[in-house]
Amino acid sequence: MNPRRNAVFFLVAMLGGCGGSNASVTSTLAFATPPPETSTLAPVGATLLQYNIDPSKIYVVGISSGASAAVQMDVAHSATFHGAAVYAGTVYWCAGAGGVAAALDDCGGKTLTSTGSAAYQSTLAQSEAYLDQQSSLGTIDPSSYLRGEPVYLWSGTQDTVVNPLEMADVAAEYTHYGAHVQFDNTFPAEHGWESPDGQIACGTKHSPYMIACDRGGSVYDSVQTWLTMFLGTLAPRNNGTLSGTLTTFDQTAFGASPAVSMSEKGYIFVPADCANGAQCGLILALHGCLQEARLIGRTWVDEAGINEWADTNHLVVLYPDTIPSIKPGPTNPEGCFDWWGYANGGDPNYALKSGAQMQVLYAIVSGIAGLN
Repeated sequence: MNPRRNAVFFLVAMLGGCGGSNASVTSTLAFATPPPETSTLAPVGATLLQYNIDPSKIYVVGISSGASAAVQMDVAHSATFHGAAVYAGTVYWCAGAGGVAAALDDCGGKTLTSTGSAAYQSTLAQSEAYLDQQSSLGTIDPSSYLRGEPVYLWSGTQDTVVNPLEMADVAAEYTHYGAHVQFDNTFPAEHGWESPDGQIACGTKHSPYMIACDRGGSVYDSVQTWLTMFLGTLAPRNNGTLSGTLTTFDQTAFGASPAVSMSEKGYIFVPADCANGAQCGLILALHGCLQEARLIGRTWVDEAGINEWADTNHLVVLYPDTIPSIKPGPTNPEGCFDWWGYANGGDPNYALKSGAQMQVLYAIVSGIAGLN
């Protein structure tokens, strides 16, 4: 396990409780010292190359706000993505048209001090009605593409940021549309992405939200679980020096800008065989709030535990990156991916193909995979 890094914590008062109650709420924001980057990366402005990507092996994964964005990408582009891994995320269009207030009150992002649990009010019925409507209108891919898709879900029993009941709704929604769901929901974990490389104890919540849990006295590897769902039998994880290369790429070429709260550069991991022309799969990996590179450096990329499996299993991994956004319009101070409609000063189509940030993410995937 990687050594802990120093962190400074502070509390910020948030909105009132669910359903208009007067429950007091706090949100813990943790700012970690970014770790030193030990390898040479391509400079900002490097062109994202196109690789020989198998279109039947394109997947999306994410944690927290990135998990909610992963659900949006998976649902809106269900003809493109053929598997999803959702860690402490939300149902599709969870916040509806209610903005950040609805997002926090109903879906996740704040802890009720009266109960110590995450705020929650089910929006499953509204989500499915909206999904069905947009599927019929053609603003997203037909929901029939979700049938048979492998979907992995993670929810810690101690999560005080995204209520386990919300993730139960995610399981119900995917099951409703015929996906094959595997739900890890018995670990006494707090809010975070789980991998053997995580630096935070399983039941702990603080920056950089990269946790490691054990099962039966041995370290658990949730990435192995969902990759096995996607690919079947895996080649062993590379626990040594990786043969692949981690570089940065220019996100602005695909529409990234401060207006959509996305940074100038993202990261991409390319195994040696993929760089040499072999046909490979592709994983779009989306970090959570307070996990952007400006805040924690490469911790998300290095500790997610994806590259070690990708290196030996012919998988390119994309790590788009965000930045906080400021006024005018709705703000995104914690560098979250857009799952309530803050982009471009307010984006009512944030969960559709036409969503401002959705278009950037899909353009990145399309650019590397050569999709039409």
